[in-house]
Amino acid sequence: MKRITNRKIRHAIVGCGRISKNHFGSVEKHADNIKLIAIYDSNARIFAEHSSTYKVLGYTRFEDMLDNERIDLVALCTPSGIHSNQTTTVAKHDMRIMTEKPMTTRWQGDLRMVKECDEVGVYLFVIKQNRCNATLQLLKRAIEEKRFMVHLNFFWTRPQEYYDQAKWRGTWEFDGGAFMN
Repeated sequence: MKRITNRKIRHAIVGCGRISKNHFGSVEKHADNIKLIAIYDSNARIFAEHSSTYKVLGYTRFEDMLDNERIDLVALCTPSGIHSNQTTTVAKHDMRIMTEKPMTTRWQGDLRMVKECDEVGVYLFVIKQNRCNATLQLLKRAIEEKRFMVHLNFFWTRPQEYYDQAKWRGTWEFDGGAFMN
């Protein structure tokens, strides 16, 4: 896949739910290098709101966006359970893919994503925003230095209103549940 030089990266965001605000913010922050050219959401109301707010073409049919736009990078901000199918579709359009974590809710889906991108020759990026947290960096150093003793208290929860925002949240098929996330 060719490196992009001398122009902005043409970017599309797929799924305009809760996590997409981080992606829209990143596009604004890096406007010198990235241009948002299209969005997709299956919910017509959410799609219209975001299309208007960000003054960008919007699509309510995923394949129409991929067929009609020249996109360099597609950010998948959709339920994890559909990332595998969406990745396969995007890869066949010869576009780079950035997906929220987890990649999918099934190991076979993860393997399928990687295999498809390798076969077509497109890049697949998986967002792991917590990898730079101080605690995880400390743990990484301990592992690398072969001094591994861990006492872990993990106080990360999802309040009920998180699950009430969308029917797919908390389901094994589309979200993987709280432990997967």
